[in-house]
Amino acid sequence: MKENSVRAWVIFVALVALWGSSFLLMKKGLSVFAPHQVGAIRIVYALLFCLVVGWKYVRVLPQRKEWAAYLVVGLLGNGLPYVLFPIAVAHIPSGLVGITNSLTPLFTLLFGLLFFGRSLRRKQALGVAVGFVGAALLVGGQATAAEAQPGAWAYVLLAAASSMCYGLSINFIGFKLPHAHPVALTLWAFVVAGIPALGLLLSGDFVHRVATNPEAWEVLGYLAFLGVVGTAGAIMAFNYLISITSPIFAASTTYLVPGVALLWGLSMGEVLHVHHAVGLGTILFGVYLVNARAKQNKE
Repeated sequence: MKENSVRAWVIFVALVALWGSSFLLMKKGLSVFAPHQVGAIRIVYALLFCLVVGWKYVRVLPQRKEWAAYLVVGLLGNGLPYVLFPIAVAHIPSGLVGITNSLTPLFTLLFGLLFFGRSLRRKQALGVAVGFVGAALLVGGQATAAEAQPGAWAYVLLAAASSMCYGLSINFIGFKLPHAHPVALTLWAFVVAGIPALGLLLSGDFVHRVATNPEAWEVLGYLAFLGVVGTAGAIMAFNYLISITSPIFAASTTYLVPGVALLWGLSMGEVLHVHHAVGLGTILFGVYLVNARAKQNKE
């Protein structure tokens, strides 16, 4: 670590707490708004914050050859997952949704191997296999649990699809937009995601829900925190963390997010079972194998 290691660890802990708590804030939003509206509100808030913070970058358009990558990063990294996650949270425990988020590093490695020419060593291959075994335990356990409502396993897959989107987006950032300024990158990604999100929000009964539900403004406050601090601000902080440490250190935040999500879920009375813990442990062991090899190669 560098001289500013204390700052790095403060950012690290803050990101884990923010992203682990995001599923709780989604649940708050679902008390008033539909799942797709929760995601759209989060994106719009993030876009507004980015416009304020990164206004000077609005006048500097990305190069034409970069727009395809920005479309992927915007729609898959900063758009679709924010809509899919609330849908999953509305039907299965938020702690379980948080667990599936730990698949992101594995999907990142897998897509890098398949589409971006990333090399894969034996230990990494084992890590990917172990990680997907853990995912299968989660999905299978949720589908067969006696208390699970019919079709609950489909929402586990939906949450996993969000992690797939993240994995693909991260590769596009690393391989197609490596020189983009972190603020400019975040701004234009949310411009891409924010336009359809705003249309989705205004095309439904959003205004009616705000006008008729007495808790709407309080919930909008929670979602403002999620969009501004837990999304746009956190992404900028994550990019800064990479710049002062390393991608490996920064990516390790993803491994601890499920633990925070599980604790919040338990505090809200959600019931988690042995197969959830076994699945999470298996996923994290797989991620450890992938990360151990990556760290060895960096050194």
